[in-house]
Amino acid sequence: MKSWSDMRQEVMFLTNVNSTSSSTQIYQAVSRIVCGHPEGGGLKIKSLNWYEDNNYKALFGGNSTEEDAANFYDNSTTPYCNELLKNLESSPLSRIIWRALKPLLIGKILYTPDTPVTRQVMTEVNRTFQELGVFRDLGGMWEEISPKIWTFMESSQEMDLIRTLLKSKSLWDTHLRSSTWTVQDVALFLAKSSEDIQPVNGSTYTWMDAFNETDQAVQTISRFMECVNLDKLEPVATEVRLINRSMELLEERKFWAGIVFPEITPDSVELPPHIKYKIRMDIDNVERTNKIKDGYWDPGPRADPFEDMRYVWGGFVYLQDVVEQAIIRALTGTEKKTGVYVQQMPYPCYVDDIFLRVMGRSMPLFMTLAWIYSVAVIIKGIVYEKEARLKETMRIMGLDNGILWFSWFISSLIPLLMSAGLLVLILKMGNLLPYSDPSVVFVFLSVFAVVTILQCFLISTMFSRANLATACGGIIYFTLYLPYVLCVAWQDYVSVSLKMFASLLSPVAFGFGCEYFALFEEQGVGVQWDNLFESPLEEDGFNLTTSAFMMLFDTFLYGVMTWYIESVFPGQYGIPRPWYFPFTKSYWFGEESEERRHARSDHKGPSENCMEEEPTHLSLGVSIQNLVKIYRDGKKVAVDGLTLNFFEGQITSFLGHNGAGKTTTMSILTGLFPPTSGTAFILGKDIRSELSTIRQNLGVCPQHNVLFDL
Repeated sequence: MKSWSDMRQEVMFLTNVNSTSSSTQIYQAVSRIVCGHPEGGGLKIKSLNWYEDNNYKALFGGNSTEEDAANFYDNSTTPYCNELLKNLESSPLSRIIWRALKPLLIGKILYTPDTPVTRQVMTEVNRTFQELGVFRDLGGMWEEISPKIWTFMESSQEMDLIRTLLKSKSLWDTHLRSSTWTVQDVALFLAKSSEDIQPVNGSTYTWMDAFNETDQAVQTISRFMECVNLDKLEPVATEVRLINRSMELLEERKFWAGIVFPEITPDSVELPPHIKYKIRMDIDNVERTNKIKDGYWDPGPRADPFEDMRYVWGGFVYLQDVVEQAIIRALTGTEKKTGVYVQQMPYPCYVDDIFLRVMGRSMPLFMTLAWIYSVAVIIKGIVYEKEARLKETMRIMGLDNGILWFSWFISSLIPLLMSAGLLVLILKMGNLLPYSDPSVVFVFLSVFAVVTILQCFLISTMFSRANLATACGGIIYFTLYLPYVLCVAWQDYVSVSLKMFASLLSPVAFGFGCEYFALFEEQGVGVQWDNLFESPLEEDGFNLTTSAFMMLFDTFLYGVMTWYIESVFPGQYGIPRPWYFPFTKSYWFGEESEERRHARSDHKGPSENCMEEEPTHLSLGVSIQNLVKIYRDGKKVAVDGLTLNFFEGQITSFLGHNGAGKTTTMSILTGLFPPTSGTAFILGKDIRSELSTIRQNLGVCPQHNVLFDL
């Protein structure tokens, strides 16, 4: 702001604010008047530290117990003041400003102890406020002098003489020294009446306009000062009573501050050479003292008027200066006032990337969502093989289970690595991660791709229907990310060990890693190979490398869980193992085959007299012993106590009507269905525990379609 005309323009804009004026324009106008430039609160991206400090709650009066604007009439002030306060409370923007200024204008200043010594200091403090009383008398003074000024400007001989001299048009183009005004501008400004004005370009500003504006400003200031309480001081006996009284005043937002002199005793007769005092204020009007740094780091100085300069707009520095000046006058007896010049601590150059600051908080979410489609596709493919019996068919033909999972891992990893490479390209070309090394980003995404594949394997063990698995798989994957949001919200209470425990969910570990990427980017450094073991936060035992190691550990953990769950709960198809199978010797080293543990019986039942005798010269190949299979929760018996032997060198076939159990028996022998009871031995191996060994010498041609959809 370079001139009085600029000030007048801004004041007139604020005076004529209407519904079409935006909040940004109003903020800029206020900032230009107060600070001299348009940069100010409300124009920049807000820091997330307001969440923990309740800045906006304090600014908007969120903790106030005031009544609505229509019910707060104050009998202690004038009707004009009540109407003014009602208008201020009716507008959201003016309410914000008013609730911040109300304690300063009509609030009380309490002090303790109430002794002659403290009253001496506080009398000097009160002088500062009493000096403002001249503004209350300004209206009366103006009413007396304004008619004389109008008469002088309109009809005095002196002004007529000046107007006559300025009528010489030969001087009109002459500029006044150190001014942009010409003689013509002065002549038009001093014109006697509006009829004498012939504007050249638009309207002309005259002395009558200046007089009317001054009259309006003086009347407004005079009437407004009637609403300001200049009798602010109130003595209190003790600090405890000061606190109680301040709580009462806070209910009406009429408490500015409390001043406590702890070392002045009630019997003190003179001021000590070194006076100690403390200023107690509402916690929402000053900086908090229970922390040493912000929870969220943001680049740049703490220069936001609304968020950071709370000692200023809360009135702390003004009161401190008044008290300091009063103590100096009381101790020295001099009336000299020492000027105070305040400047914020300089801040080094930094990158103020608004887009990056916004994306820094949401990057973990977007990076996690970028993989949700791939997760759903992988889960669907795995569960579809299980649902279509393709998986068990391949295992029947001798395919090892580990090879099957490894093939799924390779076929899933290649597309995800391509997706990771494309994502790195987008992040770098789109300037989302302009400073980080792209190779570090690719390695980090590759680690997440590996753990995501194992997580898909684990989720697939919970489903037997492909469509249901697709719908639920993506939801489960995203749900596992949500604990990261809680860790961020409660990060002051989340220790490193708790972070590592939460990182057992791979999306949470990935979220922590993405957060470190964002923090390094905000610092203008980015993640490099030489700072992988460092953290951008002070005293932080967690870092990007920890996040990556936790994802690798999750890979191993998910793999073990997948192996166990699939073995114990294979689903509709497959032979389940007992829950303790990892602790059995037979699982790791195989069972020792016992020859003829299912010896032939020489006893013949009545129904066996019509059956061909079993050959004694052939080796026994398959021995079915009392095999039972029951479907549908015990309501349908498919195989009922079947006992039968197959011999090597013979072809054995089943003949029977539909539903006799032919297909069920073959499915049990090949390991597609588990038996309800009984068992079968193939080449001396039990189908319940040694199926993998049996399948190395087993082949089957199923009656259902087992072709892959290409």
